[in-house]
Amino acid sequence: MNKPNLFIVGKAKSGTTALHAMLDQHPEIFMSPFKEPNHFNREHIDEAKRRDGGYRGLPYKDLDRYLELFDGADKQKIIGEASPAYMDSRLAASEIAKFNPDAKILIILREPVSFVRSLHSQMLRSGNETEKDLDKALRLEGARKRGENIPKFTSNPANLFYAERANYCEQVGRYLDAFDPSQVKVIIFEDFREDNRAVLKTILEFLGVDAEFSFDPINLNVREDVRFVKLASWLIHHGERKAGAFKERAPKWLLAPIRAVLRPLFFRKGSSEPVNSQLRADLESKFRPDVERLGKMLGIDLIEKWGY
Repeated sequence: MNKPNLFIVGKAKSGTTALHAMLDQHPEIFMSPFKEPNHFNREHIDEAKRRDGGYRGLPYKDLDRYLELFDGADKQKIIGEASPAYMDSRLAASEIAKFNPDAKILIILREPVSFVRSLHSQMLRSGNETEKDLDKALRLEGARKRGENIPKFTSNPANLFYAERANYCEQVGRYLDAFDPSQVKVIIFEDFREDNRAVLKTILEFLGVDAEFSFDPINLNVREDVRFVKLASWLIHHGERKAGAFKERAPKWLLAPIRAVLRPLFFRKGSSEPVNSQLRADLESKFRPDVERLGKMLGIDLIEKWGY
């Protein structure tokens, strides 16, 4: 039985997909062929089951099936997976520590305002959010925590608590409490974006594998905006329920042209317009205390790095 010893735990929208794909190129590293198996964020699994039967995106909650993801590993030193939801989970850090106390943890953190904007866009694309205006969606957070104004097809309402999900100190702290600090490495997304190779070298050194390996560059997750939010939400959820079995069995050569035809009907190239200056100022003021604490925790001047 192959047991994972590397967990890329987040944050979402911070380069985890690119990092997963690049590490998978390394001959000493095996990465799960299914990104985001979400096995250890138990409370999210339970909430999805309560709201919609748990049919969406959680096929690996069973341990035996989860471990099958790593059957293809063949003497690689590092066996890993990437599930950004583990960062937001209050249970995942301790659950991973129980599963493999010797595991190594990789965390990628993105400037919080940029993260919140990107997360909101992702929630729109995935059909979990129906409020297109970021400012309004942020103002709904209090009501949504009380169980109000939650879109019908949202599987996990906590995904819509945008400001709360940017409280990095608490999230990083859970992993530093569950593991020896030497087993946890924090990457700043902006550093990773600026110089992939330099940051990847430090990651490989952390993992104890050949740090001179040369990676092929990867550019993933191009921003997209939803054309018709409520229609897309309805189709995504009803379509996934009915098409799930087909997607599992259909060959990639068939799925690719189907996606190529359907995606432009519901998505367009994302806007590159910055966050409204007043909203950015308000959010920076809100996030600044957490950013300061995080910087002290990590020994990095994040106030300067992130321009606060």
